[in-house]
Amino acid sequence: MRNSKTIFILGLLCLFVGAYLYTVFVPSKNEDDTGPTCFFSQEGNLTSVFNKDFTANVTSTLDNGLVYIFLDDSLILKTKSSKNDFPITIPSRLLSLGSHSLKVSSNSSTDDYTADERILYVLSDLKPAAWKMIINNQYPHRDSSFTQGLTFAEGKLYEGTGDPNGTGETFIGEIDLKQGRILTKKEVEAPFFGEGIAIVQDELFQITWQNNTCFVYDKNTFEPIKQFNYSGEGWGLTYDGTYLIMSDGSETITFRDPKTFKEVKSIQVFTNEGAITKLNELEFIGGLIYANIWTSNLIAVIEPETGRVIATIDATEAVQKGKGNGEVLNGIAYNDRTKKIYITGKFWNTLFEVSFIKPNPA
Repeated sequence: MRNSKTIFILGLLCLFVGAYLYTVFVPSKNEDDTGPTCFFSQEGNLTSVFNKDFTANVTSTLDNGLVYIFLDDSLILKTKSSKNDFPITIPSRLLSLGSHSLKVSSNSSTDDYTADERILYVLSDLKPAAWKMIINNQYPHRDSSFTQGLTFAEGKLYEGTGDPNGTGETFIGEIDLKQGRILTKKEVEAPFFGEGIAIVQDELFQITWQNNTCFVYDKNTFEPIKQFNYSGEGWGLTYDGTYLIMSDGSETITFRDPKTFKEVKSIQVFTNEGAITKLNELEFIGGLIYANIWTSNLIAVIEPETGRVIATIDATEAVQKGKGNGEVLNGIAYNDRTKKIYITGKFWNTLFEVSFIKPNPA
C-alpha cells in the first residue's frame, strides 16, 4: 500500500515537472511561428507600372475571415477570404508614381489578427529620352563661389552660394553675366549653409542645407524681410509661377506655398527603372523641372504633374571645359527675356550658355 502511494506521488511529480518543462522549452504558438494567416503570394517587394492597374495574388489560410488591403495606411479594399489564393486589383488612379506601403491583413472568426506589409514601387511607363546639350557661349565665373542656386529675374542674374569650409561664405548676389563679377551681395554668417534660391515677384527666397531655415529678402536691396522654418534638408529651389518647388537630396520634390512656405503637395521622381535621388539645383523651364543630379554630369528633365523623368541631358562637355579645379555640375538658370539657358558648377571658372536639343521623332 505504501509502495502504491509512493508511485502515485512520484507520478504526480513527474507530471508537474513535465508540464513545467513543456512550458519552458516549447514556446506558445503565435504568428512568429506560424506566419500570417493572410499574405502576398510573391516574395519580396512589389512593382507596378504607372497608368496601369496593379494585380497581386494573396494567399489565405482562413476558411471564413475578412481580408483588408491598405495602401499608404488607407483602407482601399475589404473582401471575404477562403483557403486558397485569390487576386486583388488596385486601380491605376490610386497609384501615383513612386514607392507606397501596401499591406494585407485579416481577421478570422476567432478574432486572430495578422498582417503582411510590403513596399510597392510604381515605376514610370516612360523610358527617358536622351537630349543633347550644345554650348553656345561661355562667360567667366568666380571660382571661389560654391554655387548652390542660380536664377534670373527681369533679365538679371542672381546666385546663391554654400559654405563648405564653414568660414561664412554663404551669400546671395546679383552677378554681372558677361564679366562674372558680383554687383551686389548679402552675406549670411556661419553656421548657415546656403542652398537653392528662387524669386517670387520682389522677394528672393534662399533655403539652407541642414539649418531648417528659409530666408526671404527684398530682391532689389537684399534687405531681410522674413524667414520660415521647415523640417529636413534643403537642396534646390525654383518657382513655377504658383508654387516654390524644392528638392531635399532624395527622389522627393515638394511644392510649397510662397506665402507660408508650407508643403502643398509632393511628387516622387522615377524612371522606368526606379527612383532618381540626389536631386539638387532646380529650374522651371517651359512647364518642366530641370534638376542637377548630384555627383553626376546629368540633368534630369521632370514632369511636374507626375514625377516622370521624360529625358536626361549629358553635360559632360561643359564639365570638361569649365570645371577646372572646381567640383560638381550645379546651377541651371533660364532668362525668360532672352529665352537662353545657363549652367555652371561649384567653384567653376566658367558659366555656359547652352541649348538643350530634343531628338527628332522617329
